[in-house]
Amino acid sequence: MFKLPEAPTQQTTTLLSNSSCDHPIVLMRRALRFKGIGLYSTPQRFISRHVILYIKQGSGELMINRMKLRITGGQLFLFAPGMQIAVHSDVCAEWDSHCLVFDLKRSSCPKNSWSIGEFGPFHLAAGGELQVADQSVITRLFDQIYATDDGSSGLFRWKRQIALTDLFYTLLQDNATADVGLQINTMRVCADYIDRHYAENIRMEKLAEMSGLNSSAFSRLFKQSIGMTPSDYLLHTRIAAAKSMLRPDVRMREVAQKVGFCDEFYFSRMFKKVVGVAPSLYIRKVQGSMLIRNRPGMDLEAAGVAATYIDEADHLIALGLLPAAVPADHALDESEVVIPYLERYLSNVPRIGCELSIDTNELDRIKPDLIIAGRFLKNWGITGFDEIARTHYYYWEVDWRNTHRDLARLLGREMQAEHNIAQFNRLVGEARERMRAVCIRRRFAFLEVTREGIRVSPYMSNGGWLLFELIGLIPSAIVSVNNWDHFVEAEEVEAIPADYIFIGRRSGSQRVYEAMFNHPGVQGIRSKIVELPRYPWGKGGPIAYTQGVRFLLSLFEKLHK
Repeated sequence: MFKLPEAPTQQTTTLLSNSSCDHPIVLMRRALRFKGIGLYSTPQRFISRHVILYIKQGSGELMINRMKLRITGGQLFLFAPGMQIAVHSDVCAEWDSHCLVFDLKRSSCPKNSWSIGEFGPFHLAAGGELQVADQSVITRLFDQIYATDDGSSGLFRWKRQIALTDLFYTLLQDNATADVGLQINTMRVCADYIDRHYAENIRMEKLAEMSGLNSSAFSRLFKQSIGMTPSDYLLHTRIAAAKSMLRPDVRMREVAQKVGFCDEFYFSRMFKKVVGVAPSLYIRKVQGSMLIRNRPGMDLEAAGVAATYIDEADHLIALGLLPAAVPADHALDESEVVIPYLERYLSNVPRIGCELSIDTNELDRIKPDLIIAGRFLKNWGITGFDEIARTHYYYWEVDWRNTHRDLARLLGREMQAEHNIAQFNRLVGEARERMRAVCIRRRFAFLEVTREGIRVSPYMSNGGWLLFELIGLIPSAIVSVNNWDHFVEAEEVEAIPADYIFIGRRSGSQRVYEAMFNHPGVQGIRSKIVELPRYPWGKGGPIAYTQGVRFLLSLFEKLHK
């Protein structure tokens, strides 16, 4: 199985450039090669050192900072410290991949005294997929780096240094004019950096250097890909964090300092600019309306937008909009009810049926200005929305953040969407840090009880994405990447190789659910079974997923006091 190492085994040093002021240096920590046939999957992990991954041959999927890239071979990637990656191979795919782990240092000679320190940003420092102009050149250089020392001379280390120097020169040359697509991915990396370090003194010039761009080009590309300038994004991220900290018993100065403001008066002025009210009034407003902290989009504005699927209602509420019509939900007994976790907002909103039973006549009677519908509804045979009102069709994705940004652009709520996403990302980061220590050696599985049977939910399902991709829990060997047809019998549940088995329920599953828990083998492992609330494990958007992360945090705090 291919693994990204962290512990150093040997050190090779080479110079990248020779400026008159300082000298970038590469310290190679480890070189690995994987060649073989089989299925493997690495759990998502944080990168602590620079890593170059060259996939000469292979097929599967690579996740970089929650962005999916298809692996087809002939690809080269740079991973920078702080990035999150996971690799999933296709079944029986033939692989030939190379991995170099290295540190970047800088030697300098101020006042005729040489020293070695941390390396500042360079053109490729933000990481991502790199361009390869000539694959044969890259292959030749990797072969030289991996060549075995025959012991016949003392020149082997010099040969490896030359090959390493040549490799970096080639990469820098091939990527000197990176295309816009790569640069946009780099903007996402910079946004993630802001999400993690918003309380620090972040200089926009530093982010521009990390991107390999000048300040004006960086600001322009950041706005194109994220929806606002980097300085605005930093401001709104800080204000979103402050909103979750503001309480009558907490001093304003303390909140301001915790989110990166050195002056409480400037913080108050910026807060009012973004939120529309002063922090003191915001505290009274939140308390007076009994809003729940850390849940986005609580002050709802009536909108003439009809939602046709539960996820869309969640997105609209998170964006601060009250839908004109919403679908019902199926209870466990298959009766139609108000969406349970959104009931406090939707109890008086007209309902138009659920999924296959959508009532287009009722929708026509309501006459919304806009209808939002997933393209999957067409596959279900549900059509005719365009005849009622202007309809926006979207592609459903397991990562709700992409859909959230899409709908926010449509509805002019980009800033609110970025607030929601930044807040969610911080919550996920907190959950990962707090759960990692107690879960590092444990394996997990997620089973969905449906009317058809007990399904082993794959890595790329709603629940799998939250558990394994976001939180970083390690999946059991039984968990596939994307197989939605993997069902097990009740007697097989006992043998699943996992320390914890999460159980979720779909509507109409009562008979299967009772049969499973009545089985003696399942009763014998009840101590490691965790029953989950329905949302977001089956469906949902930003509000549901926020609830899901908080549920996991509370669960593991109880289990591992």
